[in-house]
This record gives sequence, structure tokens and C-alpha cells, in this order.
Amino acid sequence: MSTPFALQLNADYGPMKVLRWERAVELVLAGKAVTVAAYEGRFVRSESLALPWPSVVALKRYARSRERVRFSSRNVQARDAWTCAYCGLRPLLHDGRPDRKGLTLDHVIPRAQAKGGTVYLPWSRRWVKVSCWENAVAACASCNTRKADRTPVQAHMDLRIYPRVPTHADALRITLDRIAHVPPEWTAWLPERWRAQPDLFGEADVRDVGD
Repeated sequence: MSTPFALQLNADYGPMKVLRWERAVELVLAGKAVTVAAYEGRFVRSESLALPWPSVVALKRYARSRERVRFSSRNVQARDAWTCAYCGLRPLLHDGRPDRKGLTLDHVIPRAQAKGGTVYLPWSRRWVKVSCWENAVAACASCNTRKADRTPVQAHMDLRIYPRVPTHADALRITLDRIAHVPPEWTAWLPERWRAQPDLFGEADVRDVGD
């Protein structure tokens, strides 16, 4: 078994973030969190301590989440549930996992129509950078090619969802998508629709979400 991560709950026991096990141990030893569940038969040992290896920890005091997700094509696809924002296609591999290569990142207001590196979003009435969460969606290759350097209105294409900055819940779900196998000890604390995550990326890596 690889070195496990830990799921951090807030003081109300709502899921908050994924931690590396070292940070979970630090929180418990500092008295800032309690161990809610541990990995069976595993311990963190020192000369004077044998601590059950924390799988789920809960903060003792409620804290506001400051999670931020790095903007990238892969994370935009994860935010959009691996689904084309125009036609609703969700490309799948033969084993049922999302096919990342079947999706692209589309700038809703195209770069070709930018002014000084910014574009105007009619749905939010704001000027934003061309490449940002609020101007990017997942799109299948066919829709991206059809849209080309036009806006959805110009291309007569319906936008099924409006792009947005990921919420706290999105940040956690994106992190879970990056973990090869979600530990069964976490399932009681996660929304049911998140409990069976596909093995998308192999080795776990949570660096795209801030601590």
C-alpha cells in the first residue's frame, strides 16, 4: 500500500480538503484536529509514540476554506465533469473512465477577439483575462473546431454551462479526481456522487490545490 493521504473535515464534519499524511499528523499532535478514522493496522511511530495512521481528521475549530485550484486545461475539464459545454458529450475510454484526450479547452470569448489581452463576458458584464476560469470550458474536438474563433452567439451554439471560478466543493472534487483510489475510510464523509472516483491520473498528486 502506498503512503496514504488523509481527508480533512471541518469542525462541522463537512469534507474540506485532502492532506498529505504528515500534515494530518501535525494537526492531531498540535491539538488542532482529532482523528476520526485511521488506516487499519498502520501506525506512525517514534521512540515515544505509536499513533494510529490518520485517514480522516476533523478540525476542532471551524475554519473558512481558502482552497484555490490552479487554472489548467485538465482542471477545467474536471470542473466541467469531463463533459463538453456545448453538446454535452462525455468521451469515455473502453473501461468507462473519462477520455481526457477527447476534450479540449475552449476560450468562450476567443483570443482573436481580445483587446489588450482581455475579453468582455456578456453574461457577467465583466472584462477578464482571456485565459481564466471565467472564460474557459471543456469542449469536444468537434465543437471546438465548429466554433473556431467565434463566440457561441456568432457560431449559433448554445453554451450549456457558464464558466466560473471553482467553488470549495469543486476544489475538493478535483483533488479527489487526481487520486488513483479514494480510500474506503473516506466514503462516509463524502457526497454519494463522489464516492466512486475513476482512476484518472495514476499516482496521486494534489499539488494543483493550495494548502
